[in-house]
Amino acid sequence: MESAKNEAVSSQFIATEYSSELLQNLNRLFTDQCLCDIGLVVHPDRQIRAHRCVLSAASPYFHAMLTCGLRDSSSDVIDMQAVGAPYIIEKLVAFIYTGLLVQVF
Repeated sequence: MESAKNEAVSSQFIATEYSSELLQNLNRLFTDQCLCDIGLVVHPDRQIRAHRCVLSAASPYFHAMLTCGLRDSSSDVIDMQAVGAPYIIEKLVAFIYTGLLVQVF
């Protein structure tokens, strides 16, 4: 009986909608251009404003680019025009913020 008294009781609360709501809130911040701290230049007249931490958390490519001491890690604007297809970066960023992939033809 004494050993049962000293055992830690563990319980866990799982917020089943938390991750979905978090992604929706991040997407709202992105859509409203609120707190965006990085610009991705995909075309001379098109810049996508986004959140450095969101891109870094969602993509190993962006994580390396933004955190590994590369030139881009300290820049507020990154030139992505070499990709050659602005819509690819736009679709990728949209996926990062929504989890939805719209087929590109």
